[in-house]
Amino acid sequence: MKRRAMLAMVLCLCGLQGQAAQPLQACPGAWPADQPLSLSRAVAMALCADPELQAAWRTELSNQASMEAERSAYWPTLQGQANTGRANRKTRYDGFPEANSSLDARTSGYGLSLNWVLYDFGLRDARVESARQLLNAASSSRVEKIQQVVLGTSKAFYQVQASSALLEARRSIEALADDSLRVTTAKHQAGAGERADRLQAQTTFEQAQLERVLAEGDLAIASGALASALNLSPSAPLRLEALDEPQGQEAGFMQSVDALMEQARQAHPSVDSARAQWASSLAKAEAERAQGRPTISLYSDYRHEDTPVEQVASRQQIETWTVGVQVSVPIFDGFLARRRTRAAEAEAAAREQDLYGAQRAIALSVWRSRQSLEARTQALVISRRLVASASQSHRVALGRYKAGVGSIIELLNAQNDLANAQQRRVASVVEWYTARLQLAADLGQLDGREY
Repeated sequence: MKRRAMLAMVLCLCGLQGQAAQPLQACPGAWPADQPLSLSRAVAMALCADPELQAAWRTELSNQASMEAERSAYWPTLQGQANTGRANRKTRYDGFPEANSSLDARTSGYGLSLNWVLYDFGLRDARVESARQLLNAASSSRVEKIQQVVLGTSKAFYQVQASSALLEARRSIEALADDSLRVTTAKHQAGAGERADRLQAQTTFEQAQLERVLAEGDLAIASGALASALNLSPSAPLRLEALDEPQGQEAGFMQSVDALMEQARQAHPSVDSARAQWASSLAKAEAERAQGRPTISLYSDYRHEDTPVEQVASRQQIETWTVGVQVSVPIFDGFLARRRTRAAEAEAAAREQDLYGAQRAIALSVWRSRQSLEARTQALVISRRLVASASQSHRVALGRYKAGVGSIIELLNAQNDLANAQQRRVASVVEWYTARLQLAADLGQLDGREY
């Protein structure tokens, strides 16, 4: 089966490895209704239309901005001040009127203040590391969401293909039942067949019609679900590429299950997200510890004041400039820093357990998916032989009935066996593709490769 373009757009659409600042610009244009919809295009449309993925991308942008904000603490802060106004000041001395004075003048001032933290015993480093790990967690969550959309869309796509193939099988069985009804009717009219045979054939034909109508309904439901995932109206007509038979792909992913589980423990996006959350909580605990340590800062201040009425009694201009090093030492804060540190350490311990839980859960999912794929691979081979055997059995039964040496029961049983075999074959193919895709998702490998 040709699946070379199945997920090629995933990387260019969403930048799986943390390209948070890049918007989605590779979304496909309008889908031409005269062309069959491929899986790769369906996945691209679903990725562009999924609101949760858009929200995850913007959450990552928010975390990236938060990390940049924490890095701002390494820079000095510079503040400017300016004021202007009118001042009136009168001074009276009882008994000495000749010493009285008054001042009525404009007052103004401006200045600059600089403060630069030189050393804080790891406080800024810890805060930046915590924010960086939160960004990594958001990036991993976005990757996981991308893979969920790819998996869900692919399953919906396969379901439509399966429903379409099943409908074709039902129509084929309906045609065979119609042929059997025609044969029994002709034999009955010629006096060579029983009326009961004709009634049984008619019952089988009507049952085939019923199954075909139900298959049409299932196809409509599956198409509506896929159209909705693609941000189309559920009633929008979809024409998909036909479901192809696997060609030499059955042996994919047949590695050691232990190796697969270890691979998933190290590389799955959900594990990466849990690991980043744990690392962020550790950095946060370190930041809380650093809150109780001294800080060393460089400070400088310049002020120019014109007639500061609170200082002088006549018009004057005063310039002041200071520079120095300041050491701030927390002495007692009501045990606040210590208690916050204990809370952060407990939070880090909880996130560590979340990491272990995520690793165990994904390892179990990989084991289940690996076993499911192995069983589906064997079923794929068996179902192929089953269809061939049932087809040959039906041809023999039909020939025997036409020759007058076989019964209608034999023919109808063979026809029913063929219908079941065709249905089982369609289900086996779809289940194999789905199991293969599920294992890729559990391994965290739904990237641009062919699955």
